[in-house]
Amino acid sequence: MSITSVNANPIAANPASSTLSTSNAQNQDSFMQLLVAQIKNQDPTKPMTSSDMTAQMSNLNMVDGINQLNTTLSSLAGNAQSTNAMQAASLIGHSVLVQGNNLQLTSGKAEMGLQLGQAAADVQVNILDSSGKVIHTQDLGAQAAGLQNLTWDGTGATANNSPYTFTVTATNAGTSIPSSDISPLEVAVVKNVSLAGGITSINVSSAGNVASKVALSEIYQVNN
Repeated sequence: MSITSVNANPIAANPASSTLSTSNAQNQDSFMQLLVAQIKNQDPTKPMTSSDMTAQMSNLNMVDGINQLNTTLSSLAGNAQSTNAMQAASLIGHSVLVQGNNLQLTSGKAEMGLQLGQAAADVQVNILDSSGKVIHTQDLGAQAAGLQNLTWDGTGATANNSPYTFTVTATNAGTSIPSSDISPLEVAVVKNVSLAGGITSINVSSAGNVASKVALSEIYQVNN
């Protein structure tokens, strides 16, 4: 089980700090040259006051402060990316719940999940065979909002009608709950992790070796 893809593009030390230091020094040097030139060429009848000089120095300090703040934020973002990559790598080989509707029937049992955006008075799960035909229906009754772990005992399955998928419908007070509040969840295994452009992607494989790529935030549950 390799995590080479995590280390293939390691988060290197951010060169922004040294670049910013050089830039700040150049800005300050240029500012002092301009200030000296301004003093030399000022109108003798209207010389620059100490207040004017203080205001210009304050503007320079403000720019430097903003640059330093940007560098700090960039550093924090880099640290967050590194942390996400390490968390994602720790999931390699684990079973997780992600959005999808594929089913893996093993030893007469298939696990799946459901995320409801709102409570439902009645929830039904339909198990479909490879032709899309409903071979079994589970009436779950009332279900609370949130994550639900479900199991199918293989009822309706035969040797020739796999692979299997499932669909979910839900109602509340006789009204269908919109699909945006119903998220079927399939069991998948984390195969590897990749990091590109500062984005951590988790590559998973579900029933039938269906490969997909998800973000760390799209994993609803780690099973084992």
